[in-house]
Amino acid sequence: MKRKTAFLLVLIMVFAITNAGSEGIREWFLQSETAMATATPAPNAFRFRDGIRWGMNSQQVKAFETEPMTERSMQNWSVMFSDGKVVVSRFTADLIFMFREDRLMMISYEFPQGAQSAFQYLSGALNSLYGTRTEAEPLKIKALMDTINPDRYRTDLICQACGWTYGDGTTVYLYYYSEKDFAITYVSPEMGSRIYQTNGL
Repeated sequence: MKRKTAFLLVLIMVFAITNAGSEGIREWFLQSETAMATATPAPNAFRFRDGIRWGMNSQQVKAFETEPMTERSMQNWSVMFSDGKVVVSRFTADLIFMFREDRLMMISYEFPQGAQSAFQYLSGALNSLYGTRTEAEPLKIKALMDTINPDRYRTDLICQACGWTYGDGTTVYLYYYSEKDFAITYVSPEMGSRIYQTNGL
């Protein structure tokens, strides 16, 4: 009888502990499920080339990008650029991925010695993808690039700047950054909201 009673008590304790723990497990599972749902990009999230998304780290980008790349780091930024030219529409360009703390924030195609006809064609191609372009402020483009390399661009040389905004907040800029060189730069929504240094303002 004592054995049966002890066994019964043990069963009751196990049952009580299991029930108390199941709430914690259920809550943990629901939280994990929510976190997974949040981590999954929205269907209208911006995709670059073959599926590259904002926030990816350099290894994840390399898994998608088959072009050989060279990497450089500076403070909390790192840059990964193609060793050769990549095909963009009917043209070729240098491809540059820009990461802050190993999270993809900006991407650029640079067209050195790019002809005006190529610029106009790509402007039309971007219009067909993202809608009608708007005029872009050279100071914003300079401020974006200054976060990585303050000596990269001169504001007075940035011209014919235009921009598009994608549904998730991604901004696309097309602009000349010197007399004969132009670029297409894609800016993540997170980076776009932090264009200017505002400390102390």
